[in-house]
Amino acid sequence: MSRFFWQRVSFHRAFLLLASMCAVGVHAQTVPYARSYQTPKAEVDQALRDLQAYSGQKLPILDGFVAPTSKPLGQYERGFYQLNIELLAGDSGATIVRLSAKITAWYADRDVAKSGYEELPSNGRLELDLLDRLQEKLTGEPVDPPATLASSVQAPRPKLDLSGVPNPGMPSAPPSEIAKTPDEVAALRNQRVLEERRVQQLTTELNNLKDIQHNQAHPQDLVAVGKPGAPVYAQASEQSRVLFQAAANDEFEYLGSENGWIHITISGDSRGYIRQNAVRLPEFIASKMSREDGGFEEKFPGFQIERQEISTFPSDWPTLKGKAVKIYTVRPVSPNPKESGPAVRLKYSLALFEQGLREATSVTPTPEGIVVIFDAADGGIASATLDCIKRYAAGLLTRDAFWSQSSLDPPDAFQDKLR
Repeated sequence: MSRFFWQRVSFHRAFLLLASMCAVGVHAQTVPYARSYQTPKAEVDQALRDLQAYSGQKLPILDGFVAPTSKPLGQYERGFYQLNIELLAGDSGATIVRLSAKITAWYADRDVAKSGYEELPSNGRLELDLLDRLQEKLTGEPVDPPATLASSVQAPRPKLDLSGVPNPGMPSAPPSEIAKTPDEVAALRNQRVLEERRVQQLTTELNNLKDIQHNQAHPQDLVAVGKPGAPVYAQASEQSRVLFQAAANDEFEYLGSENGWIHITISGDSRGYIRQNAVRLPEFIASKMSREDGGFEEKFPGFQIERQEISTFPSDWPTLKGKAVKIYTVRPVSPNPKESGPAVRLKYSLALFEQGLREATSVTPTPEGIVVIFDAADGGIASATLDCIKRYAAGLLTRDAFWSQSSLDPPDAFQDKLR
């Protein structure tokens, strides 16, 4: 996430290079760009489809593609562009391609209420790049850069006067632009090609640096969203206000956990809560949570989980018979009755029920119940429906009422005294 200062400092030099290459003399608003091709409309349309011009694409960076805005580009992320393409009839069977780029990105404000997707003005690089690639596609001739270039980079402008084409909203190119000689036009076009190649090279180097830093110094206290649209709440309750919906793979700083909720840092001083089953927990945080909760190993040293699986209910209890359940196969590892006896098995089963409830929504297929099988000569099977476990966890059932609605087979294996 862009909130981490160390990520920006590491790439300061690369960003300065990108900014110096790209942020020169651009328009304040997105304008249409056009070019005429001596090719039938159907062939031009097919060539555009081959170039995947009609589908939107992600932008790895915004610098170099966006005209100056009132807000710093460093606070934008998840850049995306979509080209609006029109095919118009020209003279002598020619086809005029007119297009403009719609660029959107997520603006991350310290005030979450002010964050959101915004549309940004294009500086023309995306449009002219497609027009060049389309020309190469139609003619089979690459656009080669000249041997000598001017010392300054000029922002791309429309080179074709479309004042006679019905579209009063489109600005015409000034006469000084139309009057340029073919050599001047070619020099400017190819100068831009060289500069864009330089930008692409810097972008590649920047992405490589990001990968290296991510792999070598990625913070251990980040949780990643596992599925798109996961809601982030103001409080640890689904009845509280939804701040926003997180995208898949978004990362947030872990602050703590409580009753199936993860407390996270959103940006700056902003905080929020997200369901534990909606995020992926790195090993460091999972171990930390286990230690904070006391952990199964510390609370129940007399048992060891041998296997976990989703399968059909293995017994004849009518409530779960034939249904998919989460099964824990457990082996007693201590002969001490205080660590593995019937009474402890009952408490251990309840703890595994609650753990299975937290994990239930993140597995496929979603189980309808939780089963604990004790792999021992005097072992037994404890079973409960997911709904019953939810009501117990929410405080809607007493412990005695919970066990009366569950299955203990045989009851003697769990010492039929619920305490």
